[in-house]
Amino acid sequence: MLKSELKAIDFDTVLKHDDLNNLIERMLDNIGSIDPELRDTLIFNTYGKLIVEDYLTDNQMEHIIEVCRKNLFLGIEERESDLVFTRSFSALVIGLILQKDRQRPFLPEEIVLKTIEGSIKYLNLEKDVRGYVEGKGWAHSIAHGADLLAEAVRHPSFNNGLFFECLEVIKLCLFKETTTKTPFVDDEEERLIFVLEALIGKGITQNELGNWILEVSDTLQDLKRKEGYSLNFFWKKSNVITFLRGLYFRLLHKGEYSELRKSITDILQQWHNQLYSPSE
Repeated sequence: MLKSELKAIDFDTVLKHDDLNNLIERMLDNIGSIDPELRDTLIFNTYGKLIVEDYLTDNQMEHIIEVCRKNLFLGIEERESDLVFTRSFSALVIGLILQKDRQRPFLPEEIVLKTIEGSIKYLNLEKDVRGYVEGKGWAHSIAHGADLLAEAVRHPSFNNGLFFECLEVIKLCLFKETTTKTPFVDDEEERLIFVLEALIGKGITQNELGNWILEVSDTLQDLKRKEGYSLNFFWKKSNVITFLRGLYFRLLHKGEYSELRKSITDILQQWHNQLYSPSE
């Protein structure tokens, strides 16, 4: 049984394991298991150790990233199915391999570029945005997708011409329809901020981010004009406000982008005034 085998794995001898390739395949086959212990605690953590601590060959990691990249779009049109676990945890494994390639290049450039493109496309298309699923554990597709996109942005092969696409997909995530009909409640906004931090590290300008933040606020205003104080509006407002507050304090902690912080403060104040002005 895969669970018992992973629980008993001896990493001191795993490189000599005649069936390591077979074990990799079995873990790939079960990467989206609805058993949270097998999927999260055992398979993902085992992949993490194998990848980060250099137990795998370059060919093995290339194979894993290719399978996981295809997994990103399995059942992508479905709003609520167990395939979300396959997509979400494949995204995490891809992120680990991109991080390894950033530290020590080994992946073919074509694969890296397709993976970067796929990381944006995945967050754009994902419809199942559940966080914790009772009895099955973390789906967390938006958070895991954001982790992957952040790693894609950090990669040396990332093209800065993709700044706009990354910003657009972050905005889209903040306004996605949720199957639970609630705002994000599992720190998805915080994980999306990691993508912005990666973009800042790649040189996105304060002016570019400032204009984008105004667009996010304008999109929320458009929703309010269209629906009024609907539940959907309040849920999306919660996503946006929580995101902006988190970004403000991340920038404050880093001591960066003082003008952008002032812009965020002004936007938050404007929304506060609106929400407490019944005649608005």
